[in-house]
Amino acid sequence: MNEKEANIDLLFRNGLKDFEVLPPPGVCENILSAVKIKSRPYIFLKIAAAITVLVTLSFLTYRWSREVSFEPSAPVIALNVPVSLPVLYNPIDNPHYLLKGKFNPVNNSSGILTVTDNQASIREEMETTDSPGQILNIQETKGLYLTKNEITNSLILLPLNTFAVNSANVKYPDLQYLPETIITRPEKRWSIAAMASPTYYSTINSGSDQLTSQLMSTEEPLFSYSGGVAFSYKISKRFSIQSGLYYSSLGQKVDGIYSFSGFQKYISSKGGPNFEVPTTSGTVYTSNPDVFLAAYGNGKVLTAYTNDVFDPQKASLQYISNSLTQNLSYLELPVILRYKIIDKTIGINLIGGLSYNLLVNNSAYAMKDGTKYPVGDTKGLNPLALSSSLGMGMEYNLSGKLSLNLEPTFRYYLNPFSVTTGSFIHPYSFGIFSGVSYKF
Repeated sequence: MNEKEANIDLLFRNGLKDFEVLPPPGVCENILSAVKIKSRPYIFLKIAAAITVLVTLSFLTYRWSREVSFEPSAPVIALNVPVSLPVLYNPIDNPHYLLKGKFNPVNNSSGILTVTDNQASIREEMETTDSPGQILNIQETKGLYLTKNEITNSLILLPLNTFAVNSANVKYPDLQYLPETIITRPEKRWSIAAMASPTYYSTINSGSDQLTSQLMSTEEPLFSYSGGVAFSYKISKRFSIQSGLYYSSLGQKVDGIYSFSGFQKYISSKGGPNFEVPTTSGTVYTSNPDVFLAAYGNGKVLTAYTNDVFDPQKASLQYISNSLTQNLSYLELPVILRYKIIDKTIGINLIGGLSYNLLVNNSAYAMKDGTKYPVGDTKGLNPLALSSSLGMGMEYNLSGKLSLNLEPTFRYYLNPFSVTTGSFIHPYSFGIFSGVSYKF
């Protein structure tokens, strides 16, 4: 029993080896219809292979064309070619591009056309009937370079990497090169400016004189002004020198000086000034006999008509003012050096120099209700004053010729105004000049 179970496979194989059963007739057809036969895409593989071959051939052709040498066998120059720029190239066996001319054998001549090789040498002189056109540009050609023979004034074309036996010398009479035209506008070096400024005027006491200190305590600067015309010349891009003509008016008010009118009928003497008023700028001498001056205890008026001699109130004189005004006018001739720090639409300049001031007006007066009552003038003034100036100039360029200017300027007078009193007094002024300048 056990042996039969162990050989069950052999039993079935031997028993069924000659047994055949045919399937039903419709089973095979159903099985074939369910199976889908997939075809390989051979057509796409062929297209891809063709594209790859074409790309490879195109790349190799491009590389081969880049490596092909087009070096000429003999160097020539071609002119009158219908192109925008003359070029150097080698037309093989084509003399059409050479200039027309007569060729005569010349043995010894400078500037000849020489074409030789290793075996023969031919020398011919080329004389052109018409000068070649102007060469504006010569394009680079591989293997050639262009030089100028300074001795014969001829053009020499030599191929690179060759021996001296292979050469070509070409001479063109009156060969001209058209230089590059550069249009430059002339630089505007001159300028004229009209300037004006309100001015603050004051003085500096460098001494220890008690009288000078007392005089300064009663003096008050007044509104002053300055204006004129300036000429400037531009030396370089940064530096310019300036001069011109200015009119300056300086003034100060002396307090504690009482003035009256109607004094002329009480004058007993007719010679000399009746009153003297010392100031830091000089001494004021009266020249108007109708004006009476009084100081009332401060001692600033020197006169023979003191309070115990003459009382203006008892004499019923008309009161004018309790102050006296000094006015000094100068013509100024400056020599100024300007240095441009910033050169843009808004320019910044550093200004410094010296000025000569010529005294042209000297007056002293009393003021009442806007009316001036002349009193006299100041004696002992220097007719010529030297001043130094330092400032900063700003200009706004409206156009290439016109600009607006603003120049804060500090002026210090190197010598005092007076040669008698106030020898330690040095005036100074500060003004903001503004105006318009024109360049030409």
